[in-house]
Amino acid sequence: MSVLPDTLTELRLDIPPQIHQESWQHSQSASTPTAQWNIYLNQVCLNTVLPWLQAEQAPEATAWSGAVPLLGELVRGTAIALGNQRLILIPDKTLDTSELQVPQEWIDSPDWAGDYYLGVQVDPDDLWVRVWGYTTHEQLKTSGRYDADQRVYSLDAEQLVQDLSVLWVVRQLNPTEQTQAEIAPLPPLPVAQAENLLQRLANPAVLQPRLEIPFPLWAALLSNRDWRQQLGRSRRTDSSAAISPTRTIANLSQWLQNRFDDSWQALETLLGSEAEPAFNLRRSVDLSGLALRRAKLLRLPDQDALLMVAVEPDTDGRIGIRAQVRPLNSTLCLPERLSLTLLLPTGEAVQSVQSRDQDNVIQLKRFKCPPDTQFSLQVAIANTVITEDFVV
Repeated sequence: MSVLPDTLTELRLDIPPQIHQESWQHSQSASTPTAQWNIYLNQVCLNTVLPWLQAEQAPEATAWSGAVPLLGELVRGTAIALGNQRLILIPDKTLDTSELQVPQEWIDSPDWAGDYYLGVQVDPDDLWVRVWGYTTHEQLKTSGRYDADQRVYSLDAEQLVQDLSVLWVVRQLNPTEQTQAEIAPLPPLPVAQAENLLQRLANPAVLQPRLEIPFPLWAALLSNRDWRQQLGRSRRTDSSAAISPTRTIANLSQWLQNRFDDSWQALETLLGSEAEPAFNLRRSVDLSGLALRRAKLLRLPDQDALLMVAVEPDTDGRIGIRAQVRPLNSTLCLPERLSLTLLLPTGEAVQSVQSRDQDNVIQLKRFKCPPDTQFSLQVAIANTVITEDFVV
């Protein structure tokens, strides 16, 4: 491996062809093009910089235990452990090195935060990486610009130390240097809520899972190694499955305009003459029309069922919603312990009902939502979980 100094302060390393090939092949099963590049960049960066670091500066350096290849599916960046300190490598293939952009996960998550942050430029064509500057967690947190939309901290190149050798001198001469700013603890994440979030975010149609839910929930999810690995694996598995379904969001305001997705059908289409007794919604005294009703067929392990949803405008501008599950065959009962749950976008369960022995229907309490509200209905039994997403 050669070191090619373009300037007196620059570190540039050749990417071994084998590392390039293995990293590229490993990235091909990613769920999105962005995740594919993140996986490639993370792996090339780590496997090129770490051997140089071990040989030249810090024999004790090791890859951070959380820096598994699946990490790139979720966030850009990787990490190296140096004793009780951590180097965060932020790779990018852009030619623009005017600023360092660090994902919030590496700054505001107590389990992920590092001491030093290295900007690394990657050239996948000519096969080299260039470490063009570094800074500390404290400087990023106190002087960096925070972009709430993209959830990144940015620092101009002029504020970074460009000579990487300074880092080793500082660590040797001032081992107690204050490198980290204070980090607020993350809220606890209940297991049931985490499982709901994992099921929702595993869908490859969610292009940027890190921006899909509030940061404290996302960071709490990633701080758990098992959940982090499960999410990385499930997104890649789902994206490579030839018959993997893509979840769509049903727009209930459009239902009120008689516009429906093909997967939601009229009860009469599915049940014929059994439609009325199957889902008998009483007419509200405050409304002039009956509720609009649609159903979706659910393929459960032992029998088919229907998820049925009815909507009606309310006088306060909100939309009233009812939801129930019943067997497709009206002569059968629902399997015992089948659950129907109303979920917020955060994965939190608002209400839930579970079938008992001999139940032929389960139904949530009627609820109302203002415009632009998002929620999900989840039907689950044993290891089978089906989630339908809605927006008002």
